[in-house]
This record gives sequence, C-alpha cells and structure tokens, in this order.
Amino acid sequence: MINLKNKPMFTKELFALLLFIAGCASIPKEQAPFRPGLTVETLSSEISISVKAPKISTGGRGYMLFQRPDRFHLVMLTPFGTTALETFSDNDRLTIIIPSKGTAYTGRFDEMPEESPLQGWRMIRLMAADESFFEPMKKGGMEKRRRDMGESTSFYDGSGLLARELFSGGEELFFRDYISADGVPFPGTIEFTDNKGSRVKVKFDEPEINKPLDAATLRPKLDGITLLPLASFKGF
Repeated sequence: MINLKNKPMFTKELFALLLFIAGCASIPKEQAPFRPGLTVETLSSEISISVKAPKISTGGRGYMLFQRPDRFHLVMLTPFGTTALETFSDNDRLTIIIPSKGTAYTGRFDEMPEESPLQGWRMIRLMAADESFFEPMKKGGMEKRRRDMGESTSFYDGSGLLARELFSGGEELFFRDYISADGVPFPGTIEFTDNKGSRVKVKFDEPEINKPLDAATLRPKLDGITLLPLASFKGF
C-alpha cells in the first residue's frame, strides 16, 4: 500500500500543469480577420430566441437553417427536446407547423395577424443582406438602401461592421457580437424591434457558415397535416 502521509498533494510540476490547462481553457479561440465583400450564403446553427409581442410572448431554444436569399427553416424545441414548432420561409411565404396538433398555417408574410408573436420573424430574413456585414470604407457612416419592405438606412460602427438598420416604417434591426467564420463576418446576436411593441432576439451558438445544406431540410413536410390559413394563427 502506498503511504501518502508524507507525500505532498500537489507537486510544483502538477500545479504548473493545472495552471497551464486553466489558462488554455480561458483563452478565446482565435478568429480569422474579417474580410470585406464576403457574404453569408448558408447558415446552420443552434439558437436561443425570445419573442415579445403586445399580447403574446414566447421563447426557448432550437436551431435554424438558412439559405440565401430568403429561405430558412427554424425549429423551436420543448424543454424535453421534442419539436414544439417549425417555421419555413420561402420568398414571401411562411409556413408554421405545430406537430403536437397536426396542423400547419401557411400564407404570405403580410397575412400574419399583427398581434402574432412571430410578426417580427419576417425581418430575420434580412440577416444575410446582399451586401457584406463588413464594409471598412463605411466606418462610422451610414447608407441608404432600397428593400422589399421599403427604404432603410444602414449604420456602421467604427470598424465598418453593420451595427443597425432602420426602416422607413419604424422597424429596426440590431447586429451585435460579431464572429468570423473563416473571414466571413456574422453577428452572433440579431435583435428586431418595431413601433408596435414587438421584439425578437436571436442568439446563435457556434454557427456553421457557408457549409452545404440539404435542400430537403428547407421544405416543409405536410403529409397528413391539416392546412389552415396563416391569418388564423394566434400562437401555440
């Protein structure tokens, strides 16, 4: 039997090793420098999302798939890891599936009820604008744009990263916590607000940028599902 009575609990070498390991764990992963002109073509990421509307609020965790120009598949999970809600966007159409009810709501974005907690999600389609998020020549400046939703003004921070976008209707998008995916700049947090009291905040967890996506994952599966008009969607 080994006698530990007179043995030191930590040698100098072990203590130094523990300090080294702790130091490595606290060092943030080095990111590639942002490269101007690069755009987000595809996105795959776990997310946390909070949605607040005048009458209804919700939130939780899930994942999002995105493909330029405006296709996305967003899944909200229950606390037990099952699917609570699926949302598909393709051009100006939105499909919301509630698996537990065997129903789906589909229609154009402008058919969604104004009091719906998902009203702000139409703005999430703009997270991958045609232009890059990084424009060094526009440091601290602003730029007018024409969008499908009307005119907007983009504001850039002192590094040339897109910080905010203000729409003529009063809607705003905020872009924060930028990360670099092999030089492609992407905001780790996107927040939407409007003048009707809606707020949508999406945080991305280790997103994969510009990796191949299976096209089938961006199409809703509606076999055996009861289809209802999007205008009748009130929540889940």
